[in-house]
Amino acid sequence: MRTRGRAVLAAATAAVTLTLAHPAGPAWAGNSRAQEPGWHVWPLGSGQDDQELRAVAALGPRDAWAVGYQGDTGGGPPIVQHFDGTAWRNVPVSGHDGKGQFDAVLPVGPHDVWALGHWNDAAAYNDRALAMHFDGRTWRETPVPATPANVSAYAFGAAALGPSDVWMVGATAVDRLDDAKPLAYHWDGQAWTDVPTPDTGGHALLFAAAPDRTGGVWAVGVAYDANGTGRPLAERWDGRAWRIVDVPHDADKAYSLEGVTVLAPDDVWAVGSVSTAVGASQPLAYHWDGRTWTRAAMPAVDGTLHGVSGERGDVWAVGERADAANKALTMRWDGRTWQEVAAAPEAGVSLFSVAVVPGARPGRASVWAVGSTLPSLHLPWHAVIEGFGAAPASGPMVSAPTGTGTGSAAGTTVRAAQRAGRVAVGR
Repeated sequence: MRTRGRAVLAAATAAVTLTLAHPAGPAWAGNSRAQEPGWHVWPLGSGQDDQELRAVAALGPRDAWAVGYQGDTGGGPPIVQHFDGTAWRNVPVSGHDGKGQFDAVLPVGPHDVWALGHWNDAAAYNDRALAMHFDGRTWRETPVPATPANVSAYAFGAAALGPSDVWMVGATAVDRLDDAKPLAYHWDGQAWTDVPTPDTGGHALLFAAAPDRTGGVWAVGVAYDANGTGRPLAERWDGRAWRIVDVPHDADKAYSLEGVTVLAPDDVWAVGSVSTAVGASQPLAYHWDGRTWTRAAMPAVDGTLHGVSGERGDVWAVGERADAANKALTMRWDGRTWQEVAAAPEAGVSLFSVAVVPGARPGRASVWAVGSTLPSLHLPWHAVIEGFGAAPASGPMVSAPTGTGTGSAAGTTVRAAQRAGRVAVGR
């Protein structure tokens, strides 16, 4: 979503002092993944300047997907990368007439992959939601519900209950800037339909979704009061309707939830950031135990979390530090506490999405994280893929962009503002 002329959600917070009782389960110390050597940067297939990867998802050790865009947001071509067990490779995709930005990827199966985002409708000075499907051979754009000419639509997250039961969540906004409202579209195997979401009492956006393992779906984001202060937003689809589920918060702080993962119906994590007026932000994590959301204690870090992923008791969250040379921020839940884990040593990297790999084996990457160097505002920027576990066959490396930077300063400001809170709403 473009940010010109908009007020961006603040990203600062005070220290978290609450503790969390977690249901019994495998702890990091008892997990075979604990013996892995660490994070490493992996080469992209056909990596170029001015690319950003926004989302990653994995079906298994030999099947992972990452998506994003190149150039100015929504106006440049979308990009898709696929990991085949050996290397990341570029997968050609046209987008909408060559335009588009993917913010979510959802592999339902090896031959059933969704890439979701938006494209820039320059003639109308607005953006349109974009949904593309891969059947194992070709990508095909699928029509989404139409919005009025002056209303933009953005897909930020996705979840699937089955091949014919897929959700995309995000937001709509008048002229890209004003009156932001949650978006929820459902795919029934034939078409996307617009499904109503509850009234939040003001502007609101949904950033991520995940199936709740009981036939429902969780979606998280941010809702604003009349003064523009954000509070954590959690909504659940129960098979009939979306309903808001209360998340505890302090009224004098600003919150945003950007990622959610479900390990079991009573073991759900949502992450984001919390801020105060002083301008420093701290990572934020909530846990759902089947009845209530409880805030978890987090390391005292000045930064923000953008994504979370869990599998068999192994939970990771990623984001970015503020004012640090190595901005990439990765955290791991060890069964009792959240702990920071050193990211790969590459300057200026922010990580936006993470995927724990189901069935990962020793000697292979067990977690993927993606992002870019764009938030550092150094032109040109480049996309980044990091893997936790063994280094790539060629050994540890630092991403090396190629070609000449083409991104505009305006586009950079847009993306940097999104990274500061990922949401901007006119006031």
